[in-house]
Amino acid sequence: MNRKQIMKNWFLQRPMWIFPGLLLAFASCTDFIIEMDPQDQWKVLDSGKIVLHYRPSGFSSSPSPDLDEARTIVRNQNIYYRAIQDSVQVSFEDKVLVYLFNDDEAEKLIGTNTGGHAIPKFNSFYFAYMPNRRPVTDQYHIENPIVGSHELVHVITHRALGYPESKMMSEGYAMWLDGLYGGYHIEDIIRKYRDEEPEKLMDPNQLLTESIDKESVYYPNCGIFTRFLIASYGLEEINRLFTCPADRFKKAFQEVTGESWDSMSRKYDRYLEKL
Repeated sequence: MNRKQIMKNWFLQRPMWIFPGLLLAFASCTDFIIEMDPQDQWKVLDSGKIVLHYRPSGFSSSPSPDLDEARTIVRNQNIYYRAIQDSVQVSFEDKVLVYLFNDDEAEKLIGTNTGGHAIPKFNSFYFAYMPNRRPVTDQYHIENPIVGSHELVHVITHRALGYPESKMMSEGYAMWLDGLYGGYHIEDIIRKYRDEEPEKLMDPNQLLTESIDKESVYYPNCGIFTRFLIASYGLEEINRLFTCPADRFKKAFQEVTGESWDSMSRKYDRYLEKL
């Protein structure tokens, strides 16, 4: 894709990083912009609802994906794309642009070389290519996914349900629908916390106020809590809370579900005990 094409499509679908002069600032994987020079050294694979941009062989000292891996990523992302819509029961038809950075450039350019960031308003997300990953099969029966569904969940849910005003709901849906953190299933992580590191087990109040900001603790807890909410109170009801601000969430929860926050919290404690 050349510079002229990027400029032409800027307001329609292209992400913010393509212009210089933007500052690096991110508070979560859906809230960041980065400062970098425009780059157009991408190989592009467009199939279904996914447009994958990845680095050509020899671009940097770190490996780049080969064509077979690129095809696998696109195929998997299209599977996730349909599964996310089915799971959340929303309609979303826009193409999503994926930018896959090599390991040795990712941390500088997108702030991490162990994951990614989504820019839902531009139907885009960025991810670090990690050739050495922990072997795992995800909940969609995909073995060793090169790029999981987490960032795609952000794009689709934010565009289809609205922009969440709490980190708990934003990351909760992404972790519920991805099901993995660091190559481990989130229920295994939470069971380990419950049995061996109880100080890392977060209750609903702690999740709502983000009392533990360590990602490896907060994210799995969010995912399990969201899974509990939807199983207990229904998808339609919890979808209605997706954009609710944290400071009004408890009241809105009772209005939507008919149950108090404290009563729900006690149920969640019992849910974790049986997990």
